Amino acid sequence: MDEKILTVTVPSYNVQAYLEDCLESFVNSEVMDDIEVLIVNDGSSDDTATIAERYVSKYENTFRLINKENGGHGSTINTGAREARGKYFKVVDGDDWVDTRSFIRLVKLLKEIDADIVASNYTWINHTTRLPEKRQEYPFEKIEYNKLYQFEEIVGKTIIDMHATTVKTELFRKANEQIDEHTFYVDVEFIAFPIPYVKTVYFMEDPVYQYRLGLPGQSMSIEKMQKNLKNHLRVLMRLNQYCKKVEKTAPKANLEYIRELTATILTSQMKIYISFPLKNGMRKEAMKLDAYFYHKNREVYDRVKNPAVLFLRKTRYAAFPLAVLAFKGRRDSY
Repeated sequence: MDEKILTVTVPSYNVQAYLEDCLESFVNSEVMDDIEVLIVNDGSSDDTATIAERYVSKYENTFRLINKENGGHGSTINTGAREARGKYFKVVDGDDWVDTRSFIRLVKLLKEIDADIVASNYTWINHTTRLPEKRQEYPFEKIEYNKLYQFEEIVGKTIIDMHATTVKTELFRKANEQIDEHTFYVDVEFIAFPIPYVKTVYFMEDPVYQYRLGLPGQSMSIEKMQKNLKNHLRVLMRLNQYCKKVEKTAPKANLEYIRELTATILTSQMKIYISFPLKNGMRKEAMKLDAYFYHKNREVYDRVKNPAVLFLRKTRYAAFPLAVLAFKGRRDSY
């Protein structure tokens, strides 16, 4: 297989109902010679591999199937990054897809510029109606589209999440970090690890990624986040560790970005604690975690901006019951 401009890794675990939609969205003669799509089958027990094999057989120069034992979402990204032959690297989950016309524009753009990260918009699609959700995000309101930025220019203005990210493969590898396996919420590790080496970012307005919202058992539902509380905490502490690891080597602005990212995950952890009924004793856990960051990573602690968390701190968590009550009636996912 010739060198490609872009590798798309498709993490796939029991996604037979959705995988064809995902793979078909890459099928277009304008870009198929320029991309490789790695379907990483994470030990599926359904027909995920069979569907993937059909695409490999029909478009052998574009699609490649990698079968592996189950290791979780992080393991599929690790595998994809290790196998990638493209200059750039992107993750599209097997139950999501891309808008083909926007994806074509992304691939053409990658061939024209040399930005370290290309950030593109994305759309949240209701699984039942197939229509854009009211919670559709516009993550780059404070920047100008179709412009190449020095990385320090965007710090404090936005966080580029996984759905928006296309990053140079060499920068992800340069970090020499393995994303945590058998763990939910590791997309923020994928975001963070290349950041110390990023110098330039280009923003395109096209909504490339189409995120399927409302699937049964989706990891971002409150119930799932409560169940996987320790997974989320594990990822938070991994980011905390990474902040410490790169604080003497990363450029100042890049380190600031990682700290801000970590602060958003600390805030999310607090939201999970608040989502539990009072009788679960999460006030004590929230206080303990916040105290840890106050003493061990004050830089992250001070970058938390969420009003609810700041109010809890001001009241020394005496207002925790009020926060729990206020959380009721909120939307059912983060």
